[in-house]
Amino acid sequence: MLEELTYEQLPDSLKDIADAIGLQSLKNLIKLAGGSTIYIPSEKKLTKPVRDKMIRSSFNGDYKRLSRKFNMTEVQIRNIIKSSTI
Repeated sequence: MLEELTYEQLPDSLKDIADAIGLQSLKNLIKLAGGSTIYIPSEKKLTKPVRDKMIRSSFNGDYKRLSRKFNMTEVQIRNIIKSSTI
C-alpha cells in the first residue's frame, strides 16, 4: 500500500522531507526505518573530520592564516594540528 501513497496524503511533518529527498526516497526510508527512532547528525558534526583533515594538510606553520580561512581561533587550529601528532 505504501506504493499507492501520494504526496498529498502525507502528513505535513513528512512533506518537507519528501520535498528534500523525493517521495520515492521517503518511501524507501519508511521501509527501512519506519517506526524506529533515527538520529541524523548535523552537517557540522558530520563534516568536522573533513575540515580537520583540510586544516592539517594545508598547515605550513601559519596558524593565523588558517584561523582566518576556517573562521576559528588560533587555539582551535593549534589543537587540531596537535591532535594529529599524538
